Amino acid sequence: MNSHFAQLTRALLRRRQAGHDESRPATDPFRTLMVQLQLSRMSAEIHRLEHDQGRWARAHHLAAATAAYDDLLLEAARLSDVPVPDAAVPVRRLMIESALRHHGWSW
Repeated sequence: MNSHFAQLTRALLRRRQAGHDESRPATDPFRTLMVQLQLSRMSAEIHRLEHDQGRWARAHHLAAATAAYDDLLLEAARLSDVPVPDAAVPVRRLMIESALRHHGWSW
């Protein structure tokens, strides 16, 4: 996982040095890494809930975890200047995930 963080940090620095958008304040690389870590944890929680057939109120927990994951994706998109598509939530989720991975994010 450390190599992913290093790769993302290098990508952020390259974008900053290239003058990506001088009018916009620089993105805090530690905030970016924190969001990436939270995405990783929430993704693992969703996976765990999807496979835990004995969980009480599983659907409720899964819906809450998915909503939190979607909020984190929106935060990640904002940090990376990825446009948020106007689409149904599952489609939007897939499009943002794809765009973030294209920008060097991994979780």
